[in-house]
Amino acid sequence: MRRFVRAVPRPEARLRNVLLPAVVIAVLLAATGVAAAQTATDTLPVLYRLDKGSNYEQGCFGPCACPVLINAEAVGTLVLTPAGFDGLYNTFKVTDINWIVSINGTDTFVTGSGTYKVGGEVALQQELTLDLKVGDNAVQRFDSGVVGVRAPYPAIDVTVSINGMTCFDTVFHVATSPVPIDQIIPYRLVAGSSFQRGCFSACDCAIGPELPMTGNFALVPLSAGPLWTKFAVVNARWRVQDSTATGSSAGFPVRGAGMYLYGGEFAVQQQMNLILKVDKEAPAHFDSGLVVGGGTQRIDIKVSVVGAVCVDTVLEIHAEPRTLFRQSPRTDGDAP
Repeated sequence: MRRFVRAVPRPEARLRNVLLPAVVIAVLLAATGVAAAQTATDTLPVLYRLDKGSNYEQGCFGPCACPVLINAEAVGTLVLTPAGFDGLYNTFKVTDINWIVSINGTDTFVTGSGTYKVGGEVALQQELTLDLKVGDNAVQRFDSGVVGVRAPYPAIDVTVSINGMTCFDTVFHVATSPVPIDQIIPYRLVAGSSFQRGCFSACDCAIGPELPMTGNFALVPLSAGPLWTKFAVVNARWRVQDSTATGSSAGFPVRGAGMYLYGGEFAVQQQMNLILKVDKEAPAHFDSGLVVGGGTQRIDIKVSVVGAVCVDTVLEIHAEPRTLFRQSPRTDGDAP
């Protein structure tokens, strides 16, 4: 018997270079209606944003009689990169998960990666598998199983859980779609941005040198209310220049993502919350707390490691928007 494979319509892809060196963000605009499978040649990463309706739940499901204890909105971004067609499904790598949920009144980061596939024989089906770290918890596997498609491609609407939503479980409803190009705001670090590590406050040890830091990141709007405007901070790719080091690779990288918000009822305030990996160290949580200032024309803010006592790492961030689509030569101030 002849088998018919139903492939996802190929979307019209437009290159979306936000001038972040070493990464090209392609955002898929619209489906063309052509019934052709994507192939491994389509490899551009696509920046997605969680849509309204995405949430985090923890509690009892299925036949168990206890309540759902937590039901919180999830906001943030992720990146999808086509990984080929396996004969039935278009497959994708899921990376750079940068979500935040409010658990018991505390904003909690969710990070991780995974895979997504969509396609099938006859009926269109999908499966999302993610390895997620929720706050300080250990990484856990979340999976949707193979289920029917609920949103037209390139949008995704699927629920993932640890235990198949049976009795006590932790669940994410993921509703997400590509970010339009005019909502990706590229920034570059400017003079005065720095990295410093050592003892602060009243602790009796040395403060390290204040090292200059260069690089780029982008903001993606998440929500705008009467008091606060919230953005995802994506693809922070910074480099700390260390004049005491030797060799062509003097210095070290700082990479990560997070959130930025500004607003307030009276005086304008701002806060930046980041998960950053300094060189080869484990990722750490950096936070500014609510401080005076804020806006998108220029960002001036200081972040440090959450919970650090005495020995701390402090980043001075001074950033201005970059001009989209301006072609200019690479300079030493650009992060690799």
